[in-house]
Amino acid sequence: MEPSHETQQQPKKKASPFKIILLLLGSVLAVVGLGGLGWGIQTYRQMYAGTDISLLDKEPARSTFFYDRSGAVITELTNARMEYMLLNHFPKIMLDAVTAVEDARFYEHHGLDYQGIARAFYQNLKSGYTVEGGSTITQQLAKTMLLTPEQTYRRKLKEAVASLKIEDTYSKDQILEKYLNYIYFGEGAWGLQRAAETYFGKDASQLTLAESALLAGIPKSPTNYSPVKKPEASKERRNLVLSLMAEQGRITPAQRDEAMKEEIRLAAPAAQQTAKIYPSYIDHVINEASQKYGLTEQQILSSGLHIHTNLDPKVQQAAEEVYRNPDFFPEDKGGLQSGIVLMEPQTGAVLGIVGSRNPDPKFREFNYATQNERQPGSTLKPLLVYAPALAAGFGPRDQIYDTETDFGGGYTPMNYRKQFHGWVTLEEALVESYNIPAVALLKEIGIDQGLEFGRKAGLPLQEADRTLGIALGGMSKGTSPLQMAQAYTMFANNGNLAKAYAIRKITDAQGNLVGRETQPVLEPMLEPGAAYTMTKMLEKVVTEGTGRSARMDRPVAGKTGTTQLPDTPEFKDRWGNQIDGSKDAWFVGYTPELVAAVWLGYEKTNKDHYLTTTGGKYPASLFKEVVSRALKDVPVTAFSRPEKYRAYAGGRKRINGENAPKYAERTGESGTAKAAGTPAAPAAAPAPQEAAAAQTAGGGTGAGSSTQPGGDEADAQAPEAAAGTAAGTGTGATP
Repeated sequence: MEPSHETQQQPKKKASPFKIILLLLGSVLAVVGLGGLGWGIQTYRQMYAGTDISLLDKEPARSTFFYDRSGAVITELTNARMEYMLLNHFPKIMLDAVTAVEDARFYEHHGLDYQGIARAFYQNLKSGYTVEGGSTITQQLAKTMLLTPEQTYRRKLKEAVASLKIEDTYSKDQILEKYLNYIYFGEGAWGLQRAAETYFGKDASQLTLAESALLAGIPKSPTNYSPVKKPEASKERRNLVLSLMAEQGRITPAQRDEAMKEEIRLAAPAAQQTAKIYPSYIDHVINEASQKYGLTEQQILSSGLHIHTNLDPKVQQAAEEVYRNPDFFPEDKGGLQSGIVLMEPQTGAVLGIVGSRNPDPKFREFNYATQNERQPGSTLKPLLVYAPALAAGFGPRDQIYDTETDFGGGYTPMNYRKQFHGWVTLEEALVESYNIPAVALLKEIGIDQGLEFGRKAGLPLQEADRTLGIALGGMSKGTSPLQMAQAYTMFANNGNLAKAYAIRKITDAQGNLVGRETQPVLEPMLEPGAAYTMTKMLEKVVTEGTGRSARMDRPVAGKTGTTQLPDTPEFKDRWGNQIDGSKDAWFVGYTPELVAAVWLGYEKTNKDHYLTTTGGKYPASLFKEVVSRALKDVPVTAFSRPEKYRAYAGGRKRINGENAPKYAERTGESGTAKAAGTPAAPAAAPAPQEAAAAQTAGGGTGAGSSTQPGGDEADAQAPEAAAGTAAGTGTGATP
């Protein structure tokens, strides 16, 4: 049998499990890869469309300039972190320095430098840690302006997408311009212009090669390369930049070597930092611009406005010199505060403000000259009692019987050291700041008339102030030196109150007027003759009375004021007696040229921080020092006597005891109630509404009662003194 020729079929070789797995994995990866690519493209498109780079198009904030009354620039203020400059303002050598060290291929890539990324990856892999970054200038701009500083892959992805969109939207020069304006250069300097000013005291257009290289090296690490804090590291970094510039052909080796030899010469710290020159005044101007012009603080500090003020540098500097000298605040137990406002009485122009004693005042801190609300004590007497009395026909020689008097509801204010003086004139009562006559006179003219006059003078009087204790300065809310200075302008200005204003006009960046130019606003309050009579009485307060510490070699008129410590256990000694001290001390006074109000006290009065002075001592001395310096070399002038002035001295009217015998001629005796032959004058019954108001004073003691401590003045007690009563009611006051 012949052999068969049928070909024998070879059995199939089985694929190994490993190859099968590789095949399947490859297939899956291919599918996933294609799907992933599609997902990646879709995700990129969504992120690209959702990336908002409009912030780069917003108008950059511009500095606001403040001018004094002569038109000179006081200071420049802004909430912007930088001062924006166009690219052509910067020297080419500076642009070359920045691109050399930060992004050598800036003009070649499209936002992401893939060569730079690969090089950085290789260097970092070789070293084992991060030694080089691959960020471009475009990426740094995106990170600075558009993104948060979080270090996540998602944030890096956003940065990359934003960089691509920025490159699609702006030219290279536009991107570099924005970068140089927004990047941080350390020491509080954002942007190249601020950096040039901060480190070298010059405009960026004037930078040398060595200076440009130094600044270009800072943004990578402003702390480590600060020429102020780390000059050696900064110099090494500068030389690295110079070397890179030479390697890239941007400068010659000779230029590099010459620049490397230069020593770093930094400018002295700026004498006037933003918001640190006349901070109290500038703060008040910002508040006034907001209140009167309807501007927000953002608009005020970022719109390129030009704000022309009434600030008088001589007056302002005089106040600041005194307030910087601790010798004028000898009782400081730590934290003693004070504020002063100086105004031109004829116009109401605010010439100077010091709002605190803080050695390093902070921007927008509390202003004790304009924002304080403290009881004014006896400085209120001329405004609520004596001026309205003159307007009602009383004269300086009319008389008031000074004796212990119950004014209704048990309200019995007391004079200093519980002394009584019998019949005294209105003038004498004011000069010596007696309390009982002031209350009696307010009762006589009517409490409503006194309050109406005070409100018209701009004082923030409340309904709770409708008590006879208001005659002694016991306001429930309190007032500020600014409001008191404004009120006293009427006496120095022929009876016309001059409304306070610090801003003369505001113009925008194009020179257009914002709102209206401010003109003086005068409000008639007193007849010129009555105002002049008031001035002559207040002159005697300084020459003969409680304000003698304010005397100087020119006519001065004014009034002292002090408020007592609260009548609470905290201010009692171990025997239960009230501590001899004060909560607030004031002096408000004027010359023909200036009116000024001074307040002195602690932010929080407690057993360790209270005054042992009165308004007649240190506040009056502060007034004298500031005003005498402000008026140095100014000719001495007298208070202007009104034309056809006819003095009305009075003398026929008697208050608080019409039938009482006239007090004996002065013989040097104390004149207390213990003096023989000095009968108490009968007290008239209070009007029903006044009696009711007095009843709210908590039994009628309050400040100035028989518990009142001594002092050279006996002023208003602090509101918390009358426990369980309305704040500030039923109080007595001191000169």
